Amino acid sequence: MSQSPSTIDFLGPDDFGGIFEDAIRGLRARGHDVGRFADASDYLASGRLGRVDVLVDVDVLQVGAAEMDAAPRLRALISPVIGTEEFDHAAATARNILIANGQTVENYTSMAEATVMLILASLYEFDKAITYMDDPSSRPGYPRARMLRGRTVGIIGLGKIGMAVAERLQPFACDVQAYVRTPRDLGQGIRPVGLDDLLRTSDVVVVATELNEHTRGLLGADKLALMKPNAVFVNIARGAISNDAALATLAKERTGMRLALDVFDPEPLDLASPLRALPNAILTPHMVGHTCDTFDRMPLVLLENILDVLDAKAPRFTLNPAVVPSWSAKWAGDAR
Repeated sequence: MSQSPSTIDFLGPDDFGGIFEDAIRGLRARGHDVGRFADASDYLASGRLGRVDVLVDVDVLQVGAAEMDAAPRLRALISPVIGTEEFDHAAATARNILIANGQTVENYTSMAEATVMLILASLYEFDKAITYMDDPSSRPGYPRARMLRGRTVGIIGLGKIGMAVAERLQPFACDVQAYVRTPRDLGQGIRPVGLDDLLRTSDVVVVATELNEHTRGLLGADKLALMKPNAVFVNIARGAISNDAALATLAKERTGMRLALDVFDPEPLDLASPLRALPNAILTPHMVGHTCDTFDRMPLVLLENILDVLDAKAPRFTLNPAVVPSWSAKWAGDAR
């Protein structure tokens, strides 16, 4: 049980209030000092970084070595969502700081289901079928829809979401191949390939990897041009992994290509972006996999992660487990 008050700060956009509220309420009821900020400058000016024990951050503060060194009491960096690109993982591990996230089954399963939906909606041109209801004369004389069966789906990144996508593709009798940076056994039914081979041979390319120093800008114009002329390109990961301008140019030139994008760089997508003018693109505002199931579970897991850290226990969803033994030894006698 917690013995003395701790400082926990929540950094996130205003629309994250609903996710943070329950955790903030629970922590304050336990007597902890809780801060809430939507702006990085305001937070840094507050002086709280120097005494924070747990920092929860979504899309507000980039926490690198300098910020960690300015936070001598910092035990953990926590994201309520799956992405943790705000945190420098190597710097945190070197400083005995845990990184945890909210990779609940509801979260990654919702994203996987939505990804399969985008694949099918793109192959079957579902968005165009809706417009034919309003303008029957625009209906093509010969179908343009394509089956998923027998086609090759290439997944870039096999974390929780990528693996869940691969599992959900199995009943469709399609071939699944994947690119991962660190070679490992990918499991039955998933063929490991290099990135260039994946791009050249896949009918559907799914970006499901995390954003980090290795994947930022991974898919530039040269890489994207390797794809088949009629490929379906789905990105549900992070916009900075691919090049929006190059994608727009490529999809404009290759009219048989289909894009399904839930993420952009920057966000929100500029109203003047050429992606918006493409007739062969499905665009959603970084919410396609958001479900009430995920959002109901997220605050509970967030509070659980924080309380585990304060009680000197590594959270279930710790992302740098190599640091756990030394971290546990450091904090074992200082449960809060």
